[in-house]
Amino acid sequence: MEIGPWLERLFPSIEAIEWGQSCWIAGTKPRGPEHNPPLYWLGRALDAVDEGGAIEAFGARLLAAHADRECDGFSEQDQRVQDVLSDACAYAWTAEHLGRPAFAIRTGDDGASLDVLEAPLHDAVVAPHRLWPVRTMTELVALLERHAAAAACAIPPTQGRIIYIDVPFNPAYARDVGYEFELTEPVRESLRHCAAEHDLGYVLTRPFQWGNPIEEWF
Repeated sequence: MEIGPWLERLFPSIEAIEWGQSCWIAGTKPRGPEHNPPLYWLGRALDAVDEGGAIEAFGARLLAAHADRECDGFSEQDQRVQDVLSDACAYAWTAEHLGRPAFAIRTGDDGASLDVLEAPLHDAVVAPHRLWPVRTMTELVALLERHAAAAACAIPPTQGRIIYIDVPFNPAYARDVGYEFELTEPVRESLRHCAAEHDLGYVLTRPFQWGNPIEEWF
């Protein structure tokens, strides 16, 4: 199912409006996947969650992140709901490569909780993270490094540990990280370094594009 019908099902009270006018959910509803790879793969990710029998629990997570009412746009709610949708993409990637996963919560040595995907078929744990938009590359790399440290802290080294990193989405995504070499390469190099330092496998994706990662090693 395409992303518009999925969002209509999951957020029935938010009215679809022209892109850029209001909240991310409202502006994405009328958009189709044609010539828009992030939305194409996002729709397929929700299909995978549904096929895995997790759509009801996942829908509750979405509503907790962004209520079923329009926000003012460019809000923290918009970012948090995209975080959860990125988790759906990590779910789809995990199901394809490691078998059907289950959402779980792990607690690190520092007491912080981390939402993860457990893939028992391969005794692996995937820690999905989405990078939020920031002003500088230095901030983006620092955010990635914090995510890698959190994953290493929460998942014991006795299991297969994979960090899934989704880069930020914006309407001009094709000119941003994941597409422009000079913006993507510092993120790629940082992830390689952090993964080696913490003994992690990794997946790096363009926004929501779980089916054609920028790079993966696991």
